[in-house]
Amino acid sequence: MLNFILKTNQFEPILIERATGSWIVDVNGKKYLDCESGMWCCNLGHNPPEIIEVIKTQSSKIIHRNKGFLNPVTIKAAEKLLDFIPGDYDKITFLNSGSEAVEFAINFAKKITKRKNVLSLKDSYLGAFGIAKDISFTSQEKMEFKLDYPISEGDDSDNLEEFIKKANSVINNQADDIACFVLEPIMIGGGVLKPCSKFVEHICNRMKEIRALVIVDEVTTGFGRAGKKFGYELFDITPDILALGKALGNGYPVSAIVTRSDLEEKLSPSELYYAQSHQLDPLGTSIALKVVELYESKEVIEKSKKTIEKLHSFLKSLSYPFIQEVKSFGLIYAIEFRVFNKLSTSDLVLKIKDDLLEAGVMIGYSTRKEQIRFLPPLIITDEEIEFLQKKIIQVFDSILKL
Repeated sequence: MLNFILKTNQFEPILIERATGSWIVDVNGKKYLDCESGMWCCNLGHNPPEIIEVIKTQSSKIIHRNKGFLNPVTIKAAEKLLDFIPGDYDKITFLNSGSEAVEFAINFAKKITKRKNVLSLKDSYLGAFGIAKDISFTSQEKMEFKLDYPISEGDDSDNLEEFIKKANSVINNQADDIACFVLEPIMIGGGVLKPCSKFVEHICNRMKEIRALVIVDEVTTGFGRAGKKFGYELFDITPDILALGKALGNGYPVSAIVTRSDLEEKLSPSELYYAQSHQLDPLGTSIALKVVELYESKEVIEKSKKTIEKLHSFLKSLSYPFIQEVKSFGLIYAIEFRVFNKLSTSDLVLKIKDDLLEAGVMIGYSTRKEQIRFLPPLIITDEEIEFLQKKIIQVFDSILKL
């Protein structure tokens, strides 16, 4: 089955064929509740009819254009998205992937500040290539600029001063060379972790003091995933640049960077120049426009609050000897495991993932972080939550019998 595909990932032994709402169907007709929203993208569920209609309509007009031309739907999407985002942002460009958006944002900041160094938090995942990859937890590059930080669900932490002291040492030593600080509001790939709010706010204030910029990677935490419109609203900060992706296209590859005209004005036309074949393409921007319209007309984020609480209460209520910790931030959930009987944490994670898949539930997992993840669509129904709860209990009970 995999003979012709470059094995860039560990693929599951099923072939998926179609999807609707929270459900994916394989080639044999078996249904699976998708608790990863594709790859954390389909916050509105798979294939909403309104988005399918937009794709059909826009495809019949124009999909792609030369970089020297704009399209009315792109301008309308820009205006709509800027109005949707809290804060005084008035400039945007549409790209393709979240990684590209973060990379663009970093290079934009470096050109503005005329500096080269980039700070991040040590467990962040910020991109699949370039500088964004180098400052992610998956890379051993630029380790000196990956700040250690206190983890806290709230605003404060007991050892805050110790971490601030360490961070200040890095910042003070490099103040003239730091271009920006890139924040992932909740580090998902790095272990589902929320940095202490006061620590983040301190770092952002220090960036202002040294005239560096603050970039927030909202590729995953944006559009209601973190319980608010955008993840940066969990903190008392004012980012200079936002990187958007994933949910912006609800499964279609479109991303964006959002910033202010006063920053744009610091660069010459040659410094601003960026040529990428599908930047600002009408098809992607028409989908982004419809996504924002659906969020507003269907009050998606407001209605998801009951869902967030229901899943939070259920997962926090689970009491099994192999559960180390349950983490919950908006519609981002993780269960971390400990060794149980003869099962290592890696074996336990893989068995639970496989058993849930067999039971009709797709989840995320990390053997390295010893956890399974749930990032279901924001539109998941009560009946679908009940199905998920039933299957989790069924699989977890079976582990007790091993």
